[in-house]
Amino acid sequence: MEPTWGDVRSEEEPVSTPAEVPAREGISLPRSLCESAVCLLLAVVLFRTFAAEGYMISTGSMAPHLLGYHKRVCCPTCRYEFPFGVAYDTDEGTNAATEAAPARNRAQCPNCGQTAIDLTDVPRNHGDQLLVFKPAYALRTPRRWEVVVFRNPYCPTEAYVKRVIGLPNEKVQIIDGDIYADGVLCRKDWPDLRVLRVPVHEHRFRPTKAEPAWQPLANTAEAAVAWEPSGDEFHLTASQITDETAWSWVEYAHRIPQKGQHETSVKLTSWPVDLDTSRLPPAGLRFDAVHQQLSCVGVLPDSARDVLLAVAADDDFYRAVHSLSERSHLAPVDDGYGYNPHEGDYVPAPVRDLMLALTVQHQNGDGEFALEMSDGAANYTCVFDFGRQEVRLYAGDKPEPVVTGPWPTGLESKPTLVEMSLIDQQVLVAANGKPLLGPWTFSTPAETPVSRYPARFGARGLDLNVSNLVVYRDVYYTATRAKHAVRKPYALEADELFVLGDNSPVSHDSRRWQDGAVKTSLLVGKPFVVHLPSKPGRLRVGSYEMQLRLPDFTRMQLLR
Repeated sequence: MEPTWGDVRSEEEPVSTPAEVPAREGISLPRSLCESAVCLLLAVVLFRTFAAEGYMISTGSMAPHLLGYHKRVCCPTCRYEFPFGVAYDTDEGTNAATEAAPARNRAQCPNCGQTAIDLTDVPRNHGDQLLVFKPAYALRTPRRWEVVVFRNPYCPTEAYVKRVIGLPNEKVQIIDGDIYADGVLCRKDWPDLRVLRVPVHEHRFRPTKAEPAWQPLANTAEAAVAWEPSGDEFHLTASQITDETAWSWVEYAHRIPQKGQHETSVKLTSWPVDLDTSRLPPAGLRFDAVHQQLSCVGVLPDSARDVLLAVAADDDFYRAVHSLSERSHLAPVDDGYGYNPHEGDYVPAPVRDLMLALTVQHQNGDGEFALEMSDGAANYTCVFDFGRQEVRLYAGDKPEPVVTGPWPTGLESKPTLVEMSLIDQQVLVAANGKPLLGPWTFSTPAETPVSRYPARFGARGLDLNVSNLVVYRDVYYTATRAKHAVRKPYALEADELFVLGDNSPVSHDSRRWQDGAVKTSLLVGKPFVVHLPSKPGRLRVGSYEMQLRLPDFTRMQLLR
């Protein structure tokens, strides 16, 4: 992402009005005003030169955390709002050929997966504006995971903004989307995890005409569903369950409406003898007689399902097609970005580094509440014991907790935001934004499949409400078209950094540049605030309408 060099300038309020400026003895008022203007100009120049300066971001390589030129999209299916990147290198309306390309006017919702959202009439919005503290790295050295602004070594009038990934004298490598330095996985602390997380699904923006991603499971002891959905919440009443020792769960499955690159298989003993394969639709179907499996790639289209069901010759085949159609809508979470046009041959990568956030409102009972997440190899369960007022973490099949944490103040009496993360192969749990338990590290075996049921919450012996459910993922650093730090570690010198963009699929950064290292002498400074984000607005006077840029105070933020 390239911020336009010096696009945002500091603004100073006039010290006084011209009528209030006294003329010194022997000096005319015009001369006094000129001297004041020169002094003010010098002060601004000195401030911009040595203290802070403003920059406007042009491209989307740091999205969705920092935005370049973009459109604000509201999904017509789930009403989720998200940014979609657009061309930046020409004035509004002069890049008709690029903006008219189908992919540039069709977005995909990152929350529900709705595709082909028409953006033709959505106005373009400017990029975020940053204030950069220029003396930052004269006072200290850069830190991993922080955002920096630096000069393009081949064009000193251009500035780039990226995130520091590799530090001086390290050997950096990208493995399965994670960062390794000198062969050791670089794990983020809790504040950095929250900064880099990318929203995957918010339950309050679920589609109304599709199966919700969060589904209550039947109570194993009574074969009944104990959790009651109510709007955006789930409610559990312990007295409605005969066996209060039995856990009741609500499970998350990542549902997509169409397409996808995942493979789904179901059991099918044999192919119907009287079913001619030439009558089958071209839907990527495959029958493996050796392993007795019927499979497809991506979501099985409804049209293909209906054709198969119409020619189904036996009950086993009929049930297999039904099951394949339903299960094909459940996919692993991937590294897709609603910000990016869906064009070219890019194949999203499955992501296992997830975080779950929800609000718990305890009403009655001394039972237990639990969050459970899976990395595909093992389940990690965090249990909040209201009777003992302690928090315990269980790993895999171990009967004893691997770690115990303190009780979060107020959990039993007021709504509490609870978050659990498996990002960077470590378990972290927080309450109301404060770390509570962990980090407890683990190792995921290579080639472990990503779970399609990565998270769930449950309770027993309690009356409570659960709301504000959000699933996040970590940034997954891709190896596509990368020259450096992929097949082997990339060695940095004592005065070099390795930098990457958060929007990894499209970012041009240290992975792809001819010289992957950034000299510390090229650093301009550290961005410390998004000080003037904007949103598009419209002013209508009679039949005349004009586009406006309005301040978006909801996106003003301090940067770590």
